[in-house]
Amino acid sequence: MRAAIVTAGLVAALLGGGLWWAVRRPPAGAPLEDRGDGFSVQASGPGRLIRFQAPQIPLRAFHWLAPLPGGILAAQVLTQNDRQRVAWFRDGAAQDPFLVLKPVGVADGFWRFAALREAAVAQGGTLLLLYQPGDPGSREASLALALDMASQQVRWFCRGGFSRMVLTPGQDAVYLYGGSSPILRLAVSQPSLHAAPTEIDLPPEIPEPDELLPTVASSFLVSHRNGLSAYRSTDGWTHFPPPAERGVECQNWKSSLTRAGKDIWWQAVPGRLLQVRADGHPALAWQGELAAGDPFAQDARLLRVLGADPAGSLWFTLAAPAPQPPAAPPPGPAAPEPAAAVAPEGAPAAGVPEPAPDWTAYAAAGLDRLYRWNPARRTLERIALARAWAGLNPPPTVLPPVPGQGLAPAAGALLAEGANCAWWLPLDALVMEKVQMR
Repeated sequence: MRAAIVTAGLVAALLGGGLWWAVRRPPAGAPLEDRGDGFSVQASGPGRLIRFQAPQIPLRAFHWLAPLPGGILAAQVLTQNDRQRVAWFRDGAAQDPFLVLKPVGVADGFWRFAALREAAVAQGGTLLLLYQPGDPGSREASLALALDMASQQVRWFCRGGFSRMVLTPGQDAVYLYGGSSPILRLAVSQPSLHAAPTEIDLPPEIPEPDELLPTVASSFLVSHRNGLSAYRSTDGWTHFPPPAERGVECQNWKSSLTRAGKDIWWQAVPGRLLQVRADGHPALAWQGELAAGDPFAQDARLLRVLGADPAGSLWFTLAAPAPQPPAAPPPGPAAPEPAAAVAPEGAPAAGVPEPAPDWTAYAAAGLDRLYRWNPARRTLERIALARAWAGLNPPPTVLPPVPGQGLAPAAGALLAEGANCAWWLPLDALVMEKVQMR
């Protein structure tokens, strides 16, 4: 009797194991990698499709970050048990995730809902993370921390009113900035857990930074709505005014600074760039101009730089023009004036300005185009992303990205998101067409 029971138990176990294997075994075309942390990665067209299966513990937050240089992609995974994890991928392949422990002194309420906004990898195996309050309306200070990637131990952390971070060219220090708070500089190898940053107060000329770009040593450039400012630790601040011509008024416009190889470009207005030296002095101006016969010729006045790729080419999206006020009603009848001399046929009417474009109608027709400009070759290329999307053979689970979002030129990659999944696509997969410049 006992032998029969044992035999029946073994049969049941084998049947159960076979059923489990049948349910769990990967289907045809299985992922290249299926990890126990809930992520699977598979080749999909020219890119990599990364799927995330929600863990047993319900999620509180799940968020993809923009691609980083070096083929790196990160995502925040925050569960209801307050465990902050950072999922990590390199060239589309999953790496071991990081468990980020709450630093001593950080309130549970902040950590429970903290949103990971930026990440960066410094030399020496240090992962820099910037968290902000999960509630956008909160006035609570942001948190920056340095995580040792080998031991997953927090090396140091810093609280403040910053919202952005940027590494120095040598990756030995990081600047934290944003809003009207002082700019903070910290060494990546900060020896103390409670980091003691160097504070650099903003002068009255800078209401708040739009972009900060480190140059050499302890020097940097800051673009803002009042122009461009250069800071040197030995000489202090030097300020440069914005261009007199402000260009097309665009929604949510912010100035920017971009490094392309050894060159630094400042964009204060749409459609125009100014190459500047490390001390902020201007060197070369560039204005995008398309041939008059181009159906998208007005794009040139809306170009907004996104950044530079590893080859030194600059990438642009199109800024959205601000809504135009309704046209004024035509004036009533006026008294007749003496007849003027008739200009020869075909001659432009004297004193009559060129009519301004109807930017509202132009924007309504679509602004989904991306541009790439090679300063060395003086070539400009374009792609209409929505029209070209199907030709990229994307997974059906992801949506075309909004132009300018998910595209990281410095990383050489584009990220398109779907429901708990993302498609990592190298920019080389985009087929650009050359456009004629004036």
